[in-house]
Amino acid sequence: MPIARQVMILTKEGLLLLDYKFRVDDGDLMETDPDLLSGMLSAILAVAKETTGGLVQTIHQDKYNVLISEGEKVYALLFIDEESRELDNIAKLIVGRFEAKYKEELKEIVSDVSVFKTFLKDLGEIYAQIFKVDAELLSKIIPEVTNIKNVSIFEKPMNHQVYTGPRDPFVSDYEHYFQEFAVKLIESQAEFSEKTLQFPNRTILDYGTRVIVLEDLGSHVLMIIGENADDILAKIKRIRRKAGLQALKR
Repeated sequence: MPIARQVMILTKEGLLLLDYKFRVDDGDLMETDPDLLSGMLSAILAVAKETTGGLVQTIHQDKYNVLISEGEKVYALLFIDEESRELDNIAKLIVGRFEAKYKEELKEIVSDVSVFKTFLKDLGEIYAQIFKVDAELLSKIIPEVTNIKNVSIFEKPMNHQVYTGPRDPFVSDYEHYFQEFAVKLIESQAEFSEKTLQFPNRTILDYGTRVIVLEDLGSHVLMIIGENADDILAKIKRIRRKAGLQALKR
């Protein structure tokens, strides 16, 4: 599965409007100053357009590849590990949605880029589309990679429970309460994200001898109930790897 690591949106004059990191554990790429990096890439685009009359669609570097999508006012630079039609469509979606959302703001000379931070929510939704993993695939992957019990899958945005794995007696006895609790927590986090533009990927809750982990996979949320958080996280890492999703840092 192709991976998008970072996106930059900049004006055709080279002003960086937004920088968003899908992946925060990718080493040197993420440590590069975004203004310097966007300036360098903007210069490459300008020179290429001046000499060839056309837009460079991909820039290949040692540590990353950059997929470029051009709008009327802005460029979207999507940092990727490998090219794919899916990611090309995502880059076009970013440009189209951004220019439609900020049509009025882009008519003037931009003096305050903070107004574009509200687009982070849109990028979170687009990111979920990139890494959409359906419940049927997950239900097959989970027993293949681990014998973990007490796994549930909730499908967003309605948060329906679409998968239930083997249970231990305690969880079976209180199944309804765990399900109700998970739905309320997922809904609360979604509301919180809308207000704060922060998108939590993982929640770990300790309840005496029990640990509840909610793992957001974009279009679905895993809920796993166990006795040891480290054990659960190790198994989630295997599930993510099998599904083609990069593991999160704890």
